[in-house]
Amino acid sequence: MTAPILVPVDFSDCSPILLEEVTRFAQAFAAPLLLLHVGEPPRGVSTSTRIDDGDSRAPITVADALERDARARITPLVDAVRRAGVEVDVCFELGPIAERVLSVAHARRVAMIVMGTHGRRGLVRVALGSIAEEVLRRAEVPVVTVRSQHRPSCAASSCATCSGDRTDLDRALGAETQG
Repeated sequence: MTAPILVPVDFSDCSPILLEEVTRFAQAFAAPLLLLHVGEPPRGVSTSTRIDDGDSRAPITVADALERDARARITPLVDAVRRAGVEVDVCFELGPIAERVLSVAHARRVAMIVMGTHGRRGLVRVALGSIAEEVLRRAEVPVVTVRSQHRPSCAASSCATCSGDRTDLDRALGAETQG
């Protein structure tokens, strides 16, 4: 079996576009895909914190809420890849995103990492950091980045200011730290 191509997905509006590109890559190399979503609660919110997610009768942990949200969001992406005839597996992790991407890449012995980048620059990049840049610097396997392309339908004025990867759950958890 061919080693998988690791694809970190953030559920931004650009995720389906990234998946189209990487699916073509997988077809060309006859390689399976491993889609990874890393949930990272905001600073000050523990993964064991119990929250009311609105769907359950009893509060659930932040970790469980993040995984449930990710599973629901990743299903259409997985379906699209499978329709293209590419084998796909899914992995969910919690923690610092770049660290978890690198850890999964090592543990699963992936052939390469293909990830999107919003192309942030200047003060925005300094403030938010660059996950893609950190993965590029530290990865033990080849890393291919796919640059987001701004579309008129995007809410953000440019990919550099996009916050489209922030889910309703992310916003609710962020509100927990702000009181």
